[in-house]
Amino acid sequence: MPQYPPVGPGYYAPPPPPPQNGLGTAGFVLGLLGLLFSFIPLIGVIAWPLVLLALVFAGIGLSKVRSGRATNKGLTIAGLVCAVIGLLICILYAAAFSAALSTTSPTPLGTSAQAPGGVQIAPAASAGIGDTVQDGFFTFTVTDVKTGIQALGESFLRTEAQGSYVLVDVTVTNTGTEAATFLGGNQTLLDAQGREFEADSSAALMNVPDSESFFTEINPGNSVDGVLVFDVPEGLSPTAIELHESMFSGGALVSLAG
Repeated sequence: MPQYPPVGPGYYAPPPPPPQNGLGTAGFVLGLLGLLFSFIPLIGVIAWPLVLLALVFAGIGLSKVRSGRATNKGLTIAGLVCAVIGLLICILYAAAFSAALSTTSPTPLGTSAQAPGGVQIAPAASAGIGDTVQDGFFTFTVTDVKTGIQALGESFLRTEAQGSYVLVDVTVTNTGTEAATFLGGNQTLLDAQGREFEADSSAALMNVPDSESFFTEINPGNSVDGVLVFDVPEGLSPTAIELHESMFSGGALVSLAG
């Protein structure tokens, strides 16, 4: 280690070493790019190496800040935050993509199948109320349909329909080997004009006892009886419902026309 003469008249203190801000800055740039790319489907795969490198660089940069060898603390922390958020988004996309690949195809039109336990699966083209159809690892049996309901619930929980409510009773069975989540929001009601209506899961949760359609975990071999609630124009008679294991699955069509 070099020896410097004492500071005094005629002597000057050695200049302090310059701050080393390169790693923290690099972490911020990579973290920001990784975060932006993580929102883009398919291209988002580029985000993985970016956010991982950003975590490394920003982590080292932050250690330099804490030891007084760097001065860009705010920029380094911002890079670390961007990298963490980008990594979480990448993980969510990867999980969703994996779920989509693992979901089996629905029963082809005009064919029949048999679910575990000997339950006969109706051909998708001819399935109606009381028939069992399959999408992914879920089987569905629509047991009843009620239309023309103006409001649900009582007292302060009472909810008025924009038009009128349609309630679809359905039994859902998990025929797979792992627990899976049944979401009413993944189900779609159809009318004769081909219009699609989303389920009103909040109305079902608040006003339909034991609706089991908001966010229900079903273990392998178990079944739940759910009630799907749809807010449709007054006087509309639904013609079919498309039932899904997940938002990524192909769906199974059940006719509701009487």
